[in-house]
Amino acid sequence: MDGHITPLEPADPREVAGLTLLGRLGSGGMGMVYLGADPASGGRVAVKTIHPHLAGDPSHRRRFRDEAQLASRVASFCTARVLAHGEENGRPYLVTEYVGGVSLHSRLVADGPLPAADLHGVAVGVASALAAIHAAGLVHRDLKPANVMLTLSGCRVIDFGIARSQDPAGPAAAASGKVLGTPGWIAPEVLIGGPATPAADVFAWGCLIAHAGTGRMPIGGDPATLRTGADEPDLSGLPEPLVPAVRSALAKNPAERPTASDLLLTLVEQQEPDPFGRWPATPPPASPAPAPSRGSGRRGRRAGAGHDDTDTRAFTPPGMVDATSSTRARVLAGAGAAAGTVLIGAIIFGLAQGRNEPQQRPDTPAHKARHGLW
Repeated sequence: MDGHITPLEPADPREVAGLTLLGRLGSGGMGMVYLGADPASGGRVAVKTIHPHLAGDPSHRRRFRDEAQLASRVASFCTARVLAHGEENGRPYLVTEYVGGVSLHSRLVADGPLPAADLHGVAVGVASALAAIHAAGLVHRDLKPANVMLTLSGCRVIDFGIARSQDPAGPAAAASGKVLGTPGWIAPEVLIGGPATPAADVFAWGCLIAHAGTGRMPIGGDPATLRTGADEPDLSGLPEPLVPAVRSALAKNPAERPTASDLLLTLVEQQEPDPFGRWPATPPPASPAPAPSRGSGRRGRRAGAGHDDTDTRAFTPPGMVDATSSTRARVLAGAGAAAGTVLIGAIIFGLAQGRNEPQQRPDTPAHKARHGLW
């Protein structure tokens, strides 16, 4: 959903759930996303429908229904708010707010690795979104540049098509020999049949920030290459202030990775933004020293080029049975990073308190009251 609208094709519906469809926003392995408008108010929304050839498959219909239910549990500041869902003419649909902007994938394809200040803002924004997703009792399981939107109000993490409730028992991957996700962005423990826990999302965050900052994947060289965790991450070229957080997120042992909330606190406590919400590219030096060259470290091909051509899908791991204009993309990346730092100020106090207080169960009255506002 990159904000790049293409015309409807002859086979596309013209109306879904009383909403007029204006064009295509994008497509994925499970469905098509359209830009829709409410005929009465003129308000814009995003309308996702399942692909016709999958509409008769009970497992895909269940995943589509689950996406609507799970996404509605997440705080609206970090994703596209669910407005409605249902079924029409035998095809499930999902209506969310229209999140204008560009995906991080498109931004990287258009302009290459992010400048240090923008990268830090994206790191904070995505960590904040993961903290909210995990607080809602969910694991996203498909964090990648195509699912991070850069908007004027900050970063939004979208597409809960394979998200699931946190379940200590883990998925049935070991039994089926299949893993759901996008090859290259999946934690090593999941690739060998382990459960997809919040720690797997944190690993994907580390891959995403390293990739966005250097133009290459930190392990394995390319996101289309399945990793086993045998290699040490290559973080050369990543802005130094982010290296400790990214390295900890990429720990081979999921138990050694920080939580998303701890990542967020670490990033925010690391250095103070200026009054305009911009993060300095590097921390003030302790003694006069030449600034490091932006070109230091090995870089791969242009970031994002071709990296998200692989759709989210079920696949068998080894060992188991359009880009928008570069100017607009730069503006949105910078504005989104600045907005993200403002949003963090509103939630950081609660996160800091959460370190010393037991986590509230999702079914408590306070939780229900809070979710009623979203």
